[in-house]
Amino acid sequence: MGEKMGQKFFSGGEGFHNYFDGILPVWERLERFFIIKGGPGVGKSTLMKRVAAMAEEAGEETEYFYCSGDPDSLDAIRLVKRGILFADGTAPHCMDPVFPAGDGRRAAQNAVEEILNLGEQIDRKRIIKYREEVEGLTKQNKLSYRRAYAYLKAAAALEEERYLEVSACLDQKKLKKRLEEITEEKGEHGEKQTRKLFLDAITCKGRVCFAERMAQRGDCVKVTGDYAGVVLDTASRMLSGGKQELFCNPLLPLKVNHVYLPEQGKFLTSGEISGGAEVSGADFMAKACHENAGQCHAEAQKLTEAAMLCLKECKRLHDELEECVDFARVSERTEELLETVGFIE
Repeated sequence: MGEKMGQKFFSGGEGFHNYFDGILPVWERLERFFIIKGGPGVGKSTLMKRVAAMAEEAGEETEYFYCSGDPDSLDAIRLVKRGILFADGTAPHCMDPVFPAGDGRRAAQNAVEEILNLGEQIDRKRIIKYREEVEGLTKQNKLSYRRAYAYLKAAAALEEERYLEVSACLDQKKLKKRLEEITEEKGEHGEKQTRKLFLDAITCKGRVCFAERMAQRGDCVKVTGDYAGVVLDTASRMLSGGKQELFCNPLLPLKVNHVYLPEQGKFLTSGEISGGAEVSGADFMAKACHENAGQCHAEAQKLTEAAMLCLKECKRLHDELEECVDFARVSERTEELLETVGFIE
C-alpha cells in the first residue's frame, strides 16, 4: 500500500530556495511535530516511510514531501487529519523546537515539537576504521553538489531572461478574462491564504513532476505550448482571495507552474498530464517573441541536463556513505520510536 494513495510534493527547489513553511497550510493547525535528527543514511526517510505506510493502512490522508535532488528520499510527511508532521531537521533545512514539548502528550497545546534522534544508528567503529574513505566521499559529494548548482544557477539566469521576453508579449486583459471564466471567479473570495510548494524537481533520476496525481483532486485545466509556464505564472498573480496552493518552478522558485484552488476544486497546470481541458498559451500572445527567448530556453535545457548528471554522481556517493550505517539497528530503533510516539501498541 505505502505511498500509492497520498499526495506527493517537493518542499525545496534546486539548491536556491525551499518552501518548508508550506508543508503546513496556514489555514490548518499542527498538533504534533516530530523533528528527526541524524546524519546521512541513519534512517530518517525509512522512519517516515514506515509511519506513512501505517497511517495509510489505517485510512488516514497522508502527504509526502520528497528531496528535490533525490526523489527516493523523504524530507517530511504530514498526517493531514491528525495534524501530525514528521520532518528531517538536519542540513540543509535545519530546525529545532521553539517550545519545549515536555513528555509529548500535550498535543493540543502550543508546545508541539519533539526531537527524534536517530544518530545512534551510525556504526562508529566502522566510521573510525574507514575514516579517510568516509571523509573523501563526503568531500566528493559536496563538490558534485557544487557543480550541479553552478549549472542550475546558470540555467535559471537564462530562464529568467526568457520569462521577461515572453511576459512582455502577453495580452494581459485577454488572459485575465479567460482566467475568470475558468475559475468562475467574481470579485474577492475573502482573505488570500497561500501555500507554496513544488510539484516539479530536477533530480538524480531526471525531471520529476507530481502534477498528474494533483490533477485527480478536482477539475483540471492545462495550459499547453512553449509559453505555458509564463502564462500560468502570470495568471496566478491575477487571482484574488481565498485559499490557494501555488506550486513553483524549481529553477525559478518565485514563478508558479501550477495552481490548486481547494475551495473551488480547480487545478491549473502547465505540466504534461493526461485528461483535463486544454488552453493554448499561444492564444494569449499579443505579439511574437524575439528569437532570444527560444535560444535562452535551449541553452538552459543543456545546462539542466549537465546538472542532473552531477546529481546522479551525488546519489552514488551518498549510497556509498550509507554503508557505514547499521541497518539492522535502523529497523530496531524505528520500531522503538513508533511504539514510543503511539503508532504501535
